[in-house]
Amino acid sequence: MTIQTYWQLDVAEDATRSEPGARQSGLFRDVRTPALSRYDYYAQVAQAAAQTAFDGLFLPHRQQSDDSAIVAAAIAREVPRLTLIPEFPASAGSAVYAAKQAVSFQRQTHERLGWAIASPADDAARARDGDHVPEEQLYARTEEFLAVARGVHAERPFDFAGAHFEVQGGGFQAPLNRVAFPKVFLQGESEEALSLSARAADVHLFAASADLRGLIETLDTLAVRAGRSVEFGVIQPVLARDQPEDARRDAERAGLPDTAIVGSYAEVAERLADLAALGLRHFVLAAPSSLEEAYRIGQHVLPASAR
Repeated sequence: MTIQTYWQLDVAEDATRSEPGARQSGLFRDVRTPALSRYDYYAQVAQAAAQTAFDGLFLPHRQQSDDSAIVAAAIAREVPRLTLIPEFPASAGSAVYAAKQAVSFQRQTHERLGWAIASPADDAARARDGDHVPEEQLYARTEEFLAVARGVHAERPFDFAGAHFEVQGGGFQAPLNRVAFPKVFLQGESEEALSLSARAADVHLFAASADLRGLIETLDTLAVRAGRSVEFGVIQPVLARDQPEDARRDAERAGLPDTAIVGSYAEVAERLADLAALGLRHFVLAAPSSLEEAYRIGQHVLPASAR
């Protein structure tokens, strides 16, 4: 099976970069126009990923930053090849309207959209978003959200009555029903998260962990019991340099987590190949200074990983 690699475009990373208000300097005259904005930076990262053979971009949901789905739509025309996977919570609103937005995006981009449903936030964060669904019902709501969104896309009339969503006589007419529904990416390592993915995910993204083999085996067993097949992926922090000592020095400065893969280009490529041998087929690679690191990983690590 083909490996798919995605660069993480974190809308919260280096938050002031390319913001007009952060351009003041006494050392030089800034000739950039006020129209040049944060979204131009997002486009630069996307172009870096496209130019260095990544298959797509993964845009994590950040509560206090730009909306990932809006960013994905804004850069879709800048990168005509990449798959775009914005992450958003199931509390985002109507599952029917989310499905309509998805198929509209698919029509615009020749079916390059993926859906990443964010793992449930803590009580305080959800309250700030006006989300007061009890914690014990969060996974059930996500499952209903996906069932409704897929249902109105796949059939007409569509009826659904659940604890969180209700639809009567729904469904899309042509041309909205003539595009593929986005591939659904779910996350989490808990029993509830794995069980949900077994029933509803197309791809499950694990956090970088020492126990990936065990988690993969558990989810695979659950999916088989549910009569389904789920693909596996990982969100993996990386930092690579020509020399391993340079990589370790820069990783210490950046404060990367212990689960990060750090080393020379060849070493990082070898570690990624080891993960692929576990059955992982989707790699979301992440690093601070997203623009610069996208070029480094795309130019020097991905080609070696493909050997």
